[in-house]
Amino acid sequence: MKKLILNTLLVTLGMGFMAPVMAQDLQSKLETMAKNNAEGYLGPAVTAFGMGVNSGTFHTAKPHKMLGFDVTINVAATAITDAGKTYDYYIPPIDVNIPIDVNGTSYNVTLNLDDVYESDRTSSTLFGENTSNAITADENTASDAIYSSLASQTGYSEATLQSLIPQTTIANLLSDYVPTINTPKGYNLPAFPMVMPQVSIGLPMSIELTLRGFPETDLGGGMGKLSFVGFGGKIGLNQFIPIPNLVLPRIAVGYYMTTLNMADVITANNSIATLQVSKSIPFLTVYGGIGLESSSMEVNYDYQYTDLSTNQTSTQNVNFTLDGKNTFRTMVGVRLKLAIISINADYNIGEFNTFNLGLGLTLR
Repeated sequence: MKKLILNTLLVTLGMGFMAPVMAQDLQSKLETMAKNNAEGYLGPAVTAFGMGVNSGTFHTAKPHKMLGFDVTINVAATAITDAGKTYDYYIPPIDVNIPIDVNGTSYNVTLNLDDVYESDRTSSTLFGENTSNAITADENTASDAIYSSLASQTGYSEATLQSLIPQTTIANLLSDYVPTINTPKGYNLPAFPMVMPQVSIGLPMSIELTLRGFPETDLGGGMGKLSFVGFGGKIGLNQFIPIPNLVLPRIAVGYYMTTLNMADVITANNSIATLQVSKSIPFLTVYGGIGLESSSMEVNYDYQYTDLSTNQTSTQNVNFTLDGKNTFRTMVGVRLKLAIISINADYNIGEFNTFNLGLGLTLR
């Protein structure tokens, strides 16, 4: 059971149904990425995580009576658009010095990497295909820059230099000094699945308190711990409206927030404020509402890279915060209640669209 819970939590980060070793795989990938590429790789995950975790917060606008409660397991699936599966890989504008021999004399030619790598730099995001794009130097662009530089240094014409330094020599030099970049692979996730257990209990004044998440779990392998917890609640507004509930639908306002921390490498914070409306007939409740939400993800890791200008291996701490595109959502759903068992399904429309299915036990 503990392993199942852990795997499910890792799914919520967009890593698929993985064991803890796959969490380490994600950390290893991040450690090979400069900040710009880590932002592109994880960017859609912030929004998708927010859509998933902020779904299923309610299945009726009617709060529980005093000490009434429900225990619900929500299963959400957020559809990932094509735009959320790729990003443009970032290549820093670093200068590389290439020594070239011309008639026994050595010259240095400086190339800017951002100028000479191929223009197609499409890379998978965390949700993208499990394939790597090999970005190589554009030989024509690099050759033109090399011959132009040497012409200004040697006094030879570019035509003469092309006869002295054939294209095969240029290709070999580029292979040595402008290596192929293999972009990171994604986890090939057409949808973002997650499971969110929650418990709600009724308090006085039509107030309902909700707790969400899982207990803290050890990732193993010295990686640290994974914690995932949330809380929130709502208050019924019908008590303030002097119209019988038989006429009006149930109306409530709620607020919910969650925090996930994975070994201090990734910390995700999400919140949503909702206006909830529902109307019930025996066994059946139709519900919906609107939500104002936010999501963010703080990422912290050590970037390990080779400085091509010095050929030295270095480590740099990278720490940044990404904000999701979660702002406004609409929700519509239906709940079937048979004795103490309830089944609900709702559709959430936002930056990404999410389908949520809930199963629970409800009293009072």
